[in-house]
Amino acid sequence: MTRLWAELVVIFVALPVAIFFFVNDLNTWLMPLLGLAGIVCLAVLLADKQFKRVRLWHTTDFLQHFKTTLRLFIPWACLMMAAVCLIRPDLFLSWPMHETGLWLTTLLIYPVISVIPQEIIFRTFFFHRYKPIMPSKLGRWAVSTFLFGLAHLVYGNWVAVILAWCGGGLFGYRYIQTRSTPVVIVEHAIWGCFIFTVGLGAWLMSAPAP
Repeated sequence: MTRLWAELVVIFVALPVAIFFFVNDLNTWLMPLLGLAGIVCLAVLLADKQFKRVRLWHTTDFLQHFKTTLRLFIPWACLMMAAVCLIRPDLFLSWPMHETGLWLTTLLIYPVISVIPQEIIFRTFFFHRYKPIMPSKLGRWAVSTFLFGLAHLVYGNWVAVILAWCGGGLFGYRYIQTRSTPVVIVEHAIWGCFIFTVGLGAWLMSAPAP
């Protein structure tokens, strides 16, 4: 039990805080580090005989869950678009309009290099690995959500942390509900691509936000 708590603190608290203090030096290494962490967590899961590997690929009732995702996404996305347009009109749709190539590239690679590792680490790995020390699903959901936001401190602003807390709460709930990594990856990718499109992606880059 003590070993698992120590592991959790090192991976999910100490490491993000260390990266936060060295973010300027590790600017180009953030995504490779995330990918490496995702691979390590996946390897640990696959080596664990108690882990149900089907959670990595099963898509039972995928269309039903996708409809639920859209029912939540559409109204909140519209509200966020209106907020960005009113509060930061200079950022609203700035990437699609002025950085089209960068925007399209981001939409293509972001789900692969960022979303998949994050969901393996913070949902699939976390919810299984730390069940012995946090038997309550609600407890794991709350801690995972908090740590997901904490990890976004590497971007050096509180907007990223708040967005991650909101997203982490939603994705954690969806994972508990579906026990499906692919379902959560799709939902995370939809929200992430929207955020980069609408203009909030300025706070989710390694460089200081405008």
